[in-house]
Formats: sequence, structure tokens, C-alpha cells
Amino acid sequence: MNDEVSSEIFYDNILINSNMIRLYPALQNDKDALEFIRKVYMKSFPEDERREFSRVIELLAGNPLFHIVVLRNEREENVGFISYWEWEHLVYVEHFAVEERWRGSGYGAGALKSFLDEVKLPVVLEVEKPENEMSRRRIGFYERLGFKLWPQYLYIQPPYEKGKQSLELYLMTYGDINMETSFESVRDLLHAEVYQVGSIPD
Repeated sequence: MNDEVSSEIFYDNILINSNMIRLYPALQNDKDALEFIRKVYMKSFPEDERREFSRVIELLAGNPLFHIVVLRNEREENVGFISYWEWEHLVYVEHFAVEERWRGSGYGAGALKSFLDEVKLPVVLEVEKPENEMSRRRIGFYERLGFKLWPQYLYIQPPYEKGKQSLELYLMTYGDINMETSFESVRDLLHAEVYQVGSIPD
């Protein structure tokens, strides 16, 4: 990452300089970073929207497609994380969270902008359907950063593990990807690689 390049965006009338945030790869032997990520992960996502954290550690150690970056501010304080999968043609953001005390600071927008600039590939992520104020705000957050919502395609998130529920979600994309022609291939890739199941019938 080029730390000397300044990228500024407006988010909710706050001028965000993405250089306020640094993205550091989380390493499997970095116990402090992983414990921070575990706490934010467990607190930020409902049980059906996450895997057991021991499995996250296994993926980080053993699957070269899976990555986590720790988000740190200008004082080198941990503020959040992004976990993602990277293929040759696509990046899938699995989880993105900012620690509760830092929410509303603009760090989330700056971090995601830096991440998108860094990966230089089309990006896809899952969002809850806009059925309440929080889900609508979350979709709006991504749209302000350039993501497109594809509500015409209902996406089923398979259960992470036995005993957990599948979820009806939508996909959002960033960059050069058209879900009108790619939805089924993206869905099948996520089901096979991330959730390790066959495609769920429509």
C-alpha cells in the first residue's frame, strides 16, 4: 500500500482522509490482533451471520484465499477489521466491522475506501434486505462508497454450520461486474468456496 497517496471523500458531511486508516494483515501468530478481532466479530454479528471463531483461525492459517486485515487509526489503535476472500477475478468481503466505540468517527468509510483502492478487483458483499432502519442505513453506507445493490436477485446465504439458519439476503457489488450476467456464477462460487456447499435451489 502506498501510504503517501492521500484519498479524501465526503461521508455524512465529514471529510475523510483515508490515510487516517492503515490496513495491516492479521497474522495467525498475532494473538493481540486476533483477540481484538474475535471480540469485535462476536459482538458485531448475530450467530447465524458468523462461523465459530476457531474456524476463522483455521481458515487464516490454512486457506490462501482467505485474509483478514486489521484497521488501525493514526495513533496505531485497532479500530476494526475486514475479512475477505480473494480470487483472480473477484474479492468477496465476508465481514467488515468497526469497534463500537469508534463508530461514527468516519474510520469505517475511510477504511473501506482504502481497501477498495488496494484490491483493484471487483468486490461483492452480502447485505440484509432493507426491512428496517439499520439495514437501510447499512445499504446507504455502501452506496455512498460506490457499491450497487441488486435487489432483483434474492441471494440465499447457506448456514455457516450445523444448527445455524440460512438467510435471505441481497448482494452488492463494486467495480466492473454486472450481476445480470454474473449472479449465478458469483452465487455458486461463494456457496462452494466460502460456505462449502452446493448451490441452493432458487
